[in-house]
Amino acid sequence: MNVVASLTEALRSDIAVGDVHAWSGAPGQPEAVVHPATADEVAATVRWASANGTGIAVVASGARLRAARRSERPFVLLCTDRLSGIEAYEPADLTLTAKAGTPMSALDSELRAKGQWLPYDPPHVDARSLGGLVATGESGPLWMGYGELRNHVLGLTLVTGDGRTLELGGRVVKNVAGFDLLKPVVGSRGRLGVITSVCVRAFPVPACDRVLVLSAGSAEALLPVARAVGTAPFMPVSSVLVAGPGRKEPARLLVRLQGAEPTVEADQKTLERHCRVSFERASDPSAVLLSARDHASAGDLMLEISVLPSRLGDALATLTELRGEMSLVADTYRGSVRVIAGRDDARAVGRVRARVEALGGSLGARVARGIDADVSASSVPPPVAALARGIEQVFDPPGVFWPCRS
Repeated sequence: MNVVASLTEALRSDIAVGDVHAWSGAPGQPEAVVHPATADEVAATVRWASANGTGIAVVASGARLRAARRSERPFVLLCTDRLSGIEAYEPADLTLTAKAGTPMSALDSELRAKGQWLPYDPPHVDARSLGGLVATGESGPLWMGYGELRNHVLGLTLVTGDGRTLELGGRVVKNVAGFDLLKPVVGSRGRLGVITSVCVRAFPVPACDRVLVLSAGSAEALLPVARAVGTAPFMPVSSVLVAGPGRKEPARLLVRLQGAEPTVEADQKTLERHCRVSFERASDPSAVLLSARDHASAGDLMLEISVLPSRLGDALATLTELRGEMSLVADTYRGSVRVIAGRDDARAVGRVRARVEALGGSLGARVARGIDADVSASSVPPPVAALARGIEQVFDPPGVFWPCRS
């Protein structure tokens, strides 16, 4: 019996198993795509995979799906798109619980109708699902003003590698006694289990949302001001440096202020005195923020660099190894840089990684198929690697999840 027939029989569903050709960007070549509609169906799929020695790669909206190393064993894609819908929303408590496959755009519409929002702005967040966002753990530059996403996930339901269904956390802010098992799940990228529902904390929409812009001929020219923003008497909600492609457009430093109108006005004056510059006020903040959010987020060769914020200038200097035109966006408060380069720069990735690691940082690379590049991950200290393996063993004893990890 082939995988599709076996799955269909085990799940007793004529709609659960989908067409693999619709997921041509999937890692390797899956045997089937499963679309469970309930947590019980997810658990049944996981138990089937464990019993049959088949791996599972979890996908949500597919917005961030990229090819990875081909699996050495058969595997299926488990798609959470049918796990969709808001389960509970308490505007007075600023909490919302939704199934993992619920689109972030749908949540945003529901929340904004009540004057609330989820302050997370990683690339293409509106095209992603709640569970997918939690699985990647990406907060975007707004972490500077609101904190990391992992701090605002109040609870979630997780199906582990041996088919258990765990209810972690709850629907109130203080809901943990003992070990906080939520934290390792947020950002685990599907390695620990399948997230089926999530409870998050919402925030009031700010009365004033202002974007300040400073332009220069290069990203390097804006670094002194970016460093000054990081030492200002107050903390903006985000500070982002955008440049490229090439030298065709000026580089821009975007600083976002939120709050009551008088407070934002006073903060801008304080920031300009502190940085000794005059910022322009974006006439269309939404368009500027959207452009910066999705900048340098798709291409044949993507580099993701992380260093201490004080070494951001040195990190940009490592990019001189890349000879072609490139685009970049940097979270100046975190010290992270996302770069899109051309195919011809693929062989320079190893040299850039060596220079970044010499700064005490790390570099990740994602490449399109057919490009020869060193995409191995930065070295992980043995104690950290051992801890990660131990956590995976607890949540996924059979080793079912993510068989195509790169």
